[in-house]
Amino acid sequence: MLPFLFLLMPFQQHSSAPAGAPITLTCGVHDAQTSARSSAGYTATLKMHSEDDHSKNTHLCQADYSLETVQPNAIANRPLDLLSSDDAWGRPIVFRIEGFSQDGSHVFVFIAEGDFHGYLEIWEYDMKSASMLAEISLEKHFTRRLSRACNATLHVVGTSANGRMILGTSAKNGCAREEMWELGPNRTAGTRGGRILPEYPKPLLSRARVVPLQPPAYATD
Repeated sequence: MLPFLFLLMPFQQHSSAPAGAPITLTCGVHDAQTSARSSAGYTATLKMHSEDDHSKNTHLCQADYSLETVQPNAIANRPLDLLSSDDAWGRPIVFRIEGFSQDGSHVFVFIAEGDFHGYLEIWEYDMKSASMLAEISLEKHFTRRLSRACNATLHVVGTSANGRMILGTSAKNGCAREEMWELGPNRTAGTRGGRILPEYPKPLLSRARVVPLQPPAYATD
């Protein structure tokens, strides 16, 4: 049976995206990445590798995400393993570099998996000091409150005055209205599986309190 099963396995697929553009695919046998550069000269590359998880009695898909960053002086920081997920074969996956802090030294990374009631993972990484500043996991308790159309528009809008990430929807493509939430690490729950659990997202009513992200620029070789 093994030779026959091998013939049924899909070939490895490779894809990339221009600066900041999201990668959208279904979990299978893939290698994909997207790269961006900030105005300060920092470069960030978000990579994803997925394949069969090789379990004996399942046909699940394992997806591994990593982040590689390079400082303006061309010194590369140590690559980071961001996330390893193991779930249904063919599940929708979206990942992207959302943008940078206004000084260009922090990168914001967004990963969404599953249907429109799936879960989100968001990171803020300081490329100058090579340190993780925030790691937020938002699961169905948040996404189930939104429509399919609004879930599709979720993105990191910017940061608040106290440095917390702001997540928002956009009033487009069937999403009825724009909404924003302030995110922060949970002060009481600690960590689970290496991820920081968020507080319940707090609605943000005034856009005047938001410091916008610096849009990503094309990362030349």
